[in-house]
Amino acid sequence: MDSTRVATRSAAGAAVGGLLFGADTSTMNGAINGVRPDFGLESSLVGFVVAVSILGCAAGALTAGRIAARFGSTGTMRLGGVVIAVGSLLAALSFAVLPLAACRLVVGFGVGLLSVVVPGYITEISPERIRGRLGSLWQLAIVLGIFGGLLADYALRTAAGSADSDVPWGGHAWRWMFVVIAVAAVVQVLVALRLPEPTRAGEHEPAGGFAALRGSLLGLKPIVWVGIVVAALQQFVGINVIFFYSTTLWKSVGFSEDDAFVTSLLTALVNIAATVVAIGLVDRLGRRPLMIGGAAGMAVTLGTLAVCFASATGTGDDVTLPQPAGTVALVAANLFVVAFGVSWGPLMWVVLGELFDTRIRTVALSLTVMVNWLANWLVTRTFPTLADVSLPLTYGLYTGFAAVALVFTARKVPETKGVTLA
Repeated sequence: MDSTRVATRSAAGAAVGGLLFGADTSTMNGAINGVRPDFGLESSLVGFVVAVSILGCAAGALTAGRIAARFGSTGTMRLGGVVIAVGSLLAALSFAVLPLAACRLVVGFGVGLLSVVVPGYITEISPERIRGRLGSLWQLAIVLGIFGGLLADYALRTAAGSADSDVPWGGHAWRWMFVVIAVAAVVQVLVALRLPEPTRAGEHEPAGGFAALRGSLLGLKPIVWVGIVVAALQQFVGINVIFFYSTTLWKSVGFSEDDAFVTSLLTALVNIAATVVAIGLVDRLGRRPLMIGGAAGMAVTLGTLAVCFASATGTGDDVTLPQPAGTVALVAANLFVVAFGVSWGPLMWVVLGELFDTRIRTVALSLTVMVNWLANWLVTRTFPTLADVSLPLTYGLYTGFAAVALVFTARKVPETKGVTLA
């Protein structure tokens, strides 16, 4: 019981890094509304500033294995927190777009470090019977961070009147949004200082880095390719852009654009609830059943969205959906979030942590999580172009990837529930 309690406390402490991950994502989405008018950004530059941190995340993930081999898991967590704190504070002080973009790249690097070492750390310290539950805490922390970031942004925006206006104590609201992330990062560092280092961490880390992943299948071990495909498919189903038209969907059932904050909170709450359900099921049902069922649910709901958007009129931000297509699309979009939240959202992190033996776990996570971040960037950057060409085609493409996720899991992903980690 004591070991279970210690593992739970340690896993929860490590997962605080996920709060930073989620809060930074939602904070940037709120801050950009102040950055755009302050710096006079055109749409192309707005997309660049928002997306550049994802490339930083990929770089952080790629180097996390090497850094963890030298400083250990908890040392890398502390480094990640310090990098995020410094980058966020400098972002708050930026007075031009290029320095701001550089700061966002730095913050992304820190998030990328955490996205590798935390899931691996939790896997190593968790008792087998609750390993899936504790591993899912990372995703729960992310969605809670998104929710908390939304609340902080709303409070600062309300105090100032708008994101580019001054708060009563001085300074534009969007700058204080970054300060909040910096403070949260300091808290994360303090928590990481109290976390125990896993007994095996560093002792079995391969001296050759990525050379340890070499194998017979296109230069890599077959199990590494399984992790790469799982990591890519989690993003290729379109989770990060599925609600690009969320305001349109909510407007179709009576919400106004002024209710955007309320609708964003509702979406975040659906995501949190779905993740909590996953935590309750993952160690009972196993990883494969949830991933297969979730992929099936995503395929059905995405296919429904593709059909509904076939009746849409307008382009860009002015898309309109007639009834009953609007209501059906809104329900389908939220059910998609549920299907993702109870399966591929948390379980990608769980499965990636369990697929690899201790000798290559951290370096394999570095590669696969980097792929996840690059897939995130690719989907985010291609969605506007695809949507301009055809919304039904866009959502149909994501439907296809969900179907591939189902088939690939059924054929290639092993069940890792109950597996003793070597």
